[in-house]
Amino acid sequence: MIRTSKVKFMKVHSVGITSTLQIGDVEEIISKVKILAVQRYLSLFFGNEGSFNQEDFPLFQQPIPHLLPETGVSSAFFHEVPVIRVRAVKIAGVSSSSVFQVGSTRRMISEARVKHIRKPPPARNSQ
Repeated sequence: MIRTSKVKFMKVHSVGITSTLQIGDVEEIISKVKILAVQRYLSLFFGNEGSFNQEDFPLFQQPIPHLLPETGVSSAFFHEVPVIRVRAVKIAGVSSSSVFQVGSTRRMISEARVKHIRKPPPARNSQ
């Protein structure tokens, strides 16, 4: 079903990593992101920060579970007025494989994996 999407006002601050802001109908959206972030107390650089071995982190190796396809469901829609009207939208942020859409999508696949490693300062002796 193709419809016309009309948006009167939209204010978006940020659309980030592999995210989509879509006005109107689309056949397919595929978004993926894999992130490894290391945060250290001291600025130490070992020379290999630009790349990492995914095999070292099981999070990036695990298969993503997918929904089973719908079976045995029949439906019919009749849109008397084939227009999607949106008066106003304010979005602070869409990030990490997210989608904001005014319209319809036949198929959407999104995946986000984040491994954040924090190395805090050493604990002080409280004597």
